Amino acid sequence: MENPLTEAPVPPVPRDVEPGGVRWLRANVSRFSRPEDHGRRRALVLAELAPMDSLREKAFALARELRDEPVDRILWTVPVAVLAAGLGLPDVSRDIATVSAAYHPHTESGPEAEEAMRRLIEACGGDLDERTAARIGLLVQACAATATLLGKALTAHRPGEDAADLLDRVLREDPPVRITRRWVNGAVVEVDLTERPFGAGPRKCPGEAHALGVAKGILDALLC
Repeated sequence: MENPLTEAPVPPVPRDVEPGGVRWLRANVSRFSRPEDHGRRRALVLAELAPMDSLREKAFALARELRDEPVDRILWTVPVAVLAAGLGLPDVSRDIATVSAAYHPHTESGPEAEEAMRRLIEACGGDLDERTAARIGLLVQACAATATLLGKALTAHRPGEDAADLLDRVLREDPPVRITRRWVNGAVVEVDLTERPFGAGPRKCPGEAHALGVAKGILDALLC
């Protein structure tokens, strides 16, 4: 196998799980799907993202509205709140942050994350289906990575550097996500994401343009 990032599947996750919790989310999102399920579930995410527009402007407006709040709160609230609004949801950023800390299979899920999942499912209409998982997963995947990218960008900012150039440089020099995991010969292997901060191939991040638009809007507000 020449390129595990684009050719290998992701490590398997348990599929026979109790509905409605973090393990159920893992079992139903495209991120951790088997190849035979991935395309269908990825299409659900793309369909949710397609109508979203003017994200840079919306992120700028919300970041300016919160400009008197601690910077960390802005970084962890605005990306999720803007995308949630695009999904027709209220601001669920706190619950999304809680779930994001337990999202990956190598992490543990506690009672707080399970309670947050129940509230998120209710906010999405209460249906335990792949569309609900896709909507929650979209927000979870945007949460920590975007907040971390923004934190690094604020630290690295140079006088006169605009938001787009700043983000390009940080993604090259100090990306928020440095590795991903793949399943090769029955074992988990870590794959370097250097020069490919949003991945590559069929599992490349479907929301790259959306995340960058939101991040630019926040930086526009915080650096002006």
